[in-house]
Amino acid sequence: MITSLDVKQNSDNTTHVVYTVVFSGTNHQAYGNFDATADEASTAFSGSTKEDMWAGFKQLVLTRLKTEATNALGGGTSE
Repeated sequence: MITSLDVKQNSDNTTHVVYTVVFSGTNHQAYGNFDATADEASTAFSGSTKEDMWAGFKQLVLTRLKTEATNALGGGTSE
């Protein structure tokens, strides 16, 4: 579950994302930040729902975590 999410647009048209993710089943917590491309941010904004305006950005964060974890384990890209 994403417990903290902050999104700001940079002057170069990228979007800075700061997040905290808590995996309650294992009591793990991860936090970090990254710059999303304009296309990634546009897709994330379009992913908002009536129930959750941040749904698209949550998906972006979790996808980024999955990709980076897979790469760190030597598995190549996950997407």
